Amino acid sequence: MENKQTSEHIFEQPEVKQILDFIKQYGKTMGIGLLALIAIIFASKGLASQKAGKITQAEELLLQAKAPQQLEEIVNNYKSTPAAPVALLDLAKTHFNNGDYTQARAQYERFLKDYKKNELTPIALFGLANCSEADGDFDRAIAQFTEFLKEQAGHYLQAPATLALARSMQQADRSDDARIVLEGFLLKNASTHWAGSAEAALDELDKK
Repeated sequence: MENKQTSEHIFEQPEVKQILDFIKQYGKTMGIGLLALIAIIFASKGLASQKAGKITQAEELLLQAKAPQQLEEIVNNYKSTPAAPVALLDLAKTHFNNGDYTQARAQYERFLKDYKKNELTPIALFGLANCSEADGDFDRAIAQFTEFLKEQAGHYLQAPATLALARSMQQADRSDDARIVLEGFLLKNASTHWAGSAEAALDELDKK
């Protein structure tokens, strides 16, 4: 009696009702058993629930992560979740802030390899250019910042990338080019909070 009630309960579920209607029309052509089909439905629902749980767990770990090892764990063990690329960028930034530009570059390049089409890709590109500047490879930094400004029009990192480009030009003994970049930037951003930084950079050029 209990088994019968359980079966009736299963057949009353909306997902199963939809499948039953489908089978009535196409069951003979499909050649698949009713119970097998129902099993597939619930298996897929279980996988979806499991995936949702993993995403939640990864997000919680990301919020708690403080050390590079914790971020690395998220990247390695939760690669298919949205938290993984965020953790990888955070890991790269952590290495950069610690002065380890080699490791920072490696993680940004890792991001571009594993998450090339991710919406956070511009951040990795910006990070790579900053690594080049920090390494003293100013010609490379200039090329990377210039490419960033060209390819990432409208991105919120456009302003800091422009200032970084001018800074790299100045350090590469291209002060005239740096001045052109800064003056052009001020013309377009005179009323923004970035104007002060640009003006300070121009003042620094005037001292030399």
